[in-house]
Amino acid sequence: MTGPPVEPTGARPDPESSRGGQHSPDAIAPHVVVDPRLGYKIFSRRTIIATAVALIVLAVSAFRVFDIDWGEMLDQVKGVDPATYFLALVLYYVSFWFRGVRWRLIVRTAGLDRQPGVVFIGTPKFAAIILMGWFANSVAFFRLGDAYRGYAMHRETGIPMASSVGTLLGERAQDVLIVLGLLVVGSVGLLVTDEVTLPIYVLVAAAGASSATLLALVVMRNYGKRLARRLPDRLEATYYRLHAGAIGSIRARQLPLQLLLGVIGWGLEIARVYFVAESLSIDISFFVVMSAALTIAVLTTIPTPGGFGFVEGGLTGVLIFLGMGHTEAFALTVVDRSISWVSIIIIGGTLFLTWQAIVARRTRARTENDLADSSATPRMLEERD
Repeated sequence: MTGPPVEPTGARPDPESSRGGQHSPDAIAPHVVVDPRLGYKIFSRRTIIATAVALIVLAVSAFRVFDIDWGEMLDQVKGVDPATYFLALVLYYVSFWFRGVRWRLIVRTAGLDRQPGVVFIGTPKFAAIILMGWFANSVAFFRLGDAYRGYAMHRETGIPMASSVGTLLGERAQDVLIVLGLLVVGSVGLLVTDEVTLPIYVLVAAAGASSATLLALVVMRNYGKRLARRLPDRLEATYYRLHAGAIGSIRARQLPLQLLLGVIGWGLEIARVYFVAESLSIDISFFVVMSAALTIAVLTTIPTPGGFGFVEGGLTGVLIFLGMGHTEAFALTVVDRSISWVSIIIIGGTLFLTWQAIVARRTRARTENDLADSSATPRMLEERD
């Protein structure tokens, strides 16, 4: 992964900053490059309350619902095979590359890279923005990282904010369909191999999300522009940009490749859980691993930081339901979350802070150069006279 993205502000006008004298919410002063909303949301009252609720849920699950031998669980965690654990970690972060390739393809399919004034970026920066977005999801309430990804791409490329968010809707639509499809495959596999079936609530949640997403896309595609005409002018213009990113990214010729890249990304997440189990010397079937990994995907949609509390309790419960012992299930959950949540906070947070520092330094340098040029112009005119 290459260095943090370069802040383009100052090289061209903000494409959403001046329409009828109104400004985009992220059209901030040139010397301010750190989005203050992210820090505010991380330490907001809602995030603190959500985290407290998640801690209560996790504590009740661990000490009242599950029958965990804490000494045995700690011994299992301490006995993790480092090489296999590291392989699981590497495979997880490789998935961000494929997600970056897909997001870049979605943006190009929508034609957003051909808009005037847009500076298109490469796959490494798309992957980096995704990782920073997952970091924001891991530390803030209500999946702030999704909005932050749209904000970061807008600031990095000049693509309108609404269009950037629209591409995320297209990406999310693909993800929920892929997860539902893989969950169905996992459930069928469990039945064929004479194992217990996946808990029905997981399938219902995935099916509900898929249905809602498809319905939203159908409404946007067939009636969106017609309904948008009833909105105030500024909201209508914003909707058109959102529509361009979400619906414009759905093209029959490019969709199979986008879906394939999404399946690879989710396949690498399944591989992560498999090798985490291997690192703990836990004997587990492929379809149980698949069901567990995709259950995490469903549970992380709960709007606590990183799904904290609900992912741990829910995943442990699913593993127990699928035949694993209480202690083994909780050990697997803890070790896997050290990759899928804790490492995101550490690695994604480091990338986020580094990106902000580099952008701030370059923006200050650009501002100083602009000031120097503006002060030099009067002297040049005086000398010419």
